Amino acid sequence: MKITNRLLMAAAAFSLAAPAAATVVEGLAARVNDEPVTISDYNRAKEALTEQYTAAMPDFFKQKNAGEQIEKAALDKLVDEALLRQKAEAMKIKVYERELETGVTEIRKRFTRSPEGETLTPEKAEAAFNDELKKEGVTMEEFRERIRKQLMVQKLVQDTIKTRAKMPGDDEIKAYFDNMSLAVNGQEASIKGLDEEAMQDLMAVAGRFKEATAERLRLRHIIFKVKEGASAEEIKSAQAKALALKKEIDGGLDFDEAAAKNSEDQDSAKRGGDLGYVVRGMLPPEVEAAAFKMEVGENSAPVQSKFGWHLLRLEEKRAAQKLRYEAVKDDLEQVLSQNAFAAELASYLKDLRKEAKIQVFVGEPKN
Repeated sequence: MKITNRLLMAAAAFSLAAPAAATVVEGLAARVNDEPVTISDYNRAKEALTEQYTAAMPDFFKQKNAGEQIEKAALDKLVDEALLRQKAEAMKIKVYERELETGVTEIRKRFTRSPEGETLTPEKAEAAFNDELKKEGVTMEEFRERIRKQLMVQKLVQDTIKTRAKMPGDDEIKAYFDNMSLAVNGQEASIKGLDEEAMQDLMAVAGRFKEATAERLRLRHIIFKVKEGASAEEIKSAQAKALALKKEIDGGLDFDEAAAKNSEDQDSAKRGGDLGYVVRGMLPPEVEAAAFKMEVGENSAPVQSKFGWHLLRLEEKRAAQKLRYEAVKDDLEQVLSQNAFAAELASYLKDLRKEAKIQVFVGEPKN
């Protein structure tokens, strides 16, 4: 699956983040009219996109040219953001002080919790926010100006671009549902009339609905890990630990407590081994096969995977649900509305690019 630029541009238009002002002379990735795009801006954009795609579509990186797609998408995103900022400034779009204060407050709220999710005191939150400003090399005044410019872009998008987007009618929504149903049921070959990008978008939406309606289990697990290339003795030792703990659980030891004290998956151990809801394809094959045969409330015997030995507890089982039009109509209307907006934004940016002088210094010979 390639990166679809129109979706990236839609996300860019509503981002409050913007490139930091360069405080030292550094190399340029591009120049958009008279505005420089620094190498550090470019690298940050690549890192952010890599994180997004790693979380949302890990299979994307199986493509041989995934890195090249990330690089192009990152540069396109920065160029488009610059063009929108410049257009908003040329139109002299007004941002009122109360709007600016609200925007700044929203950004500062992101620093009220630590990376681990702990609520910070006002003093620690302020220190975390100031540390981030220092890290990016901007003053508070520069930060406020950055937010002001991005709010100008938001107003440009809302008032100039979003109003042009055609909202979907009932017939369009129903036709999209019919195509999505084919995709969910593995009959995408029967879908006609869509170009490659539209087909990719449809398959991505179908994947989310397929997962939402699939049979699912609420599982807890305990794992005794075995490293890759472990000896037979190491594998047997981990199995023995799992068997001994299973005996204690059968004797009345609470599974949640056992997971918290013994599981070598530190993340889920904090939650008593809770993995949340899982669907087919999310677990190692051996674990999945055992889990989907279990009854609610049952604790499994030790199950071996390439990661080690697992003890499982099935907390809940939900049957697969039929995909019904009335249940998803509002969601699909929103998807199509977003697609219409993204297409209008792409057209608007295409026109801006025609009028702009864009020099690119990475990924191709310098202009």
